[in-house]
Amino acid sequence: MSTKNKKYTTKNLENDFGQLSFADLILMQREDLELTQVEMAKKLKISKQKLCDFEKGRRIPSAKLAAGWSKKLRLPPEVWIQAVLQDQLKRDNIHLKVHIAS
Repeated sequence: MSTKNKKYTTKNLENDFGQLSFADLILMQREDLELTQVEMAKKLKISKQKLCDFEKGRRIPSAKLAAGWSKKLRLPPEVWIQAVLQDQLKRDNIHLKVHIAS
């Protein structure tokens, strides 16, 4: 499930893996960077437990927080923000699909 050799965009991620949740994205990114949860948590300046909660889908960050993390990881924020907003709609049982354009 590596993204190292691909342009990191919503369209190609959805083509390769289907619709991804924020939990999928953050876990995939951590594994792609070959970081432990402790290392990734330090990079994002959060606790390991919070990172675990995000990876398991027990928590959804704000769009602002996700955008900040994407910058720290040097990734396009559109992918992360789209996943966050889609997860929020799903949690609230709103059956709409989000597309973010830059």
